[in-house]
Amino acid sequence: MNRKTLADFKLPHWNDLPVVPLYLDQVLFLLDEWLEPYLKQDDKPIMTKTMINNYVKHKFIPAPVKKKYDRLTVAYLFIIAVLKPVYTIEEIITFTQLALDFSGEEAAYDQFCDNIESAVTHAFHQTSMPKPKDPKDPRHLSWCVCNAFACQLYSRKIYLDHAIAEKKLP
Repeated sequence: MNRKTLADFKLPHWNDLPVVPLYLDQVLFLLDEWLEPYLKQDDKPIMTKTMINNYVKHKFIPAPVKKKYDRLTVAYLFIIAVLKPVYTIEEIITFTQLALDFSGEEAAYDQFCDNIESAVTHAFHQTSMPKPKDPKDPRHLSWCVCNAFACQLYSRKIYLDHAIAEKKLP
């Protein structure tokens, strides 16, 4: 994968997410379709059925209705999939709930998508993403969370993956 591809990191915004509820296999396919080019490591899946079932079991995400996941739950799963290499599931859910309390579903998710895309672009162009002025504004937390992810992605893809591959023992 090259730098340009990662610098152009994109997530599906709210209006890009399916309006109709999806079965678990469809959710996993959607996550892979959008995230695999950016987040795939070795042969590890982005997310598994077991992971999603555990998120439901522990009430991190709503349970499916008639085995189908609604748009908000799919949005939650995108956020979880992106942030799980950097944060615990409890931290991700807390961050997401704070954003929802501040902005509502569509606005909070789209703001996350915009922030994560901007943070990754800035990380790969080695520029700084503008920071919100008020540190008590929930958008400041979003800025921090998204930048932490972008820095981790940049470090892994530019430096660590290559170094690890070179050091693999036969």
